[in-house]
Amino acid sequence: MHVEGDYRNPPPKGTYDNLKAYVQSHMNKEEVIIPPDLRPAVGNACLEQFGIEDVYVYKLSVGGQHVHVAIDCLPDGLKQMIGRIKKVSSHRVRDQLPGKVWSHGCNIVTVRDEQHWRNVLNYIADHARNSWVWLGQDPDHHPHLP
Repeated sequence: MHVEGDYRNPPPKGTYDNLKAYVQSHMNKEEVIIPPDLRPAVGNACLEQFGIEDVYVYKLSVGGQHVHVAIDCLPDGLKQMIGRIKKVSSHRVRDQLPGKVWSHGCNIVTVRDEQHWRNVLNYIADHARNSWVWLGQDPDHHPHLP
């Protein structure tokens, strides 16, 4: 199914209300929202595990339903590493937020060029008004781009 619009040009309010109601009525479990007071714990757990994995984090945001991160790493084993990060971060908050926190899989985007990299960094930083955001020491520099 194709959905019109994106975060910059969203569809008119109410366009997908029926679809949302249908999907929610067929969900097996309640939707999980990470409350604002737990977002720093989730973010710091992610950062700690990225450190253990020896992966540099440029920017990271934790919102109610999504975590966005700009990292520098090789694609080999990336999905398994993300699985470990999800595990560690959900364990960090399981007393306050029991049950399953993360969905299966993740959306991995490979940065194509310098402009794409800037767009990714800006996209993550733009979440600051509604999310917990962490900025690396040199968030604008990506050593593997031309």
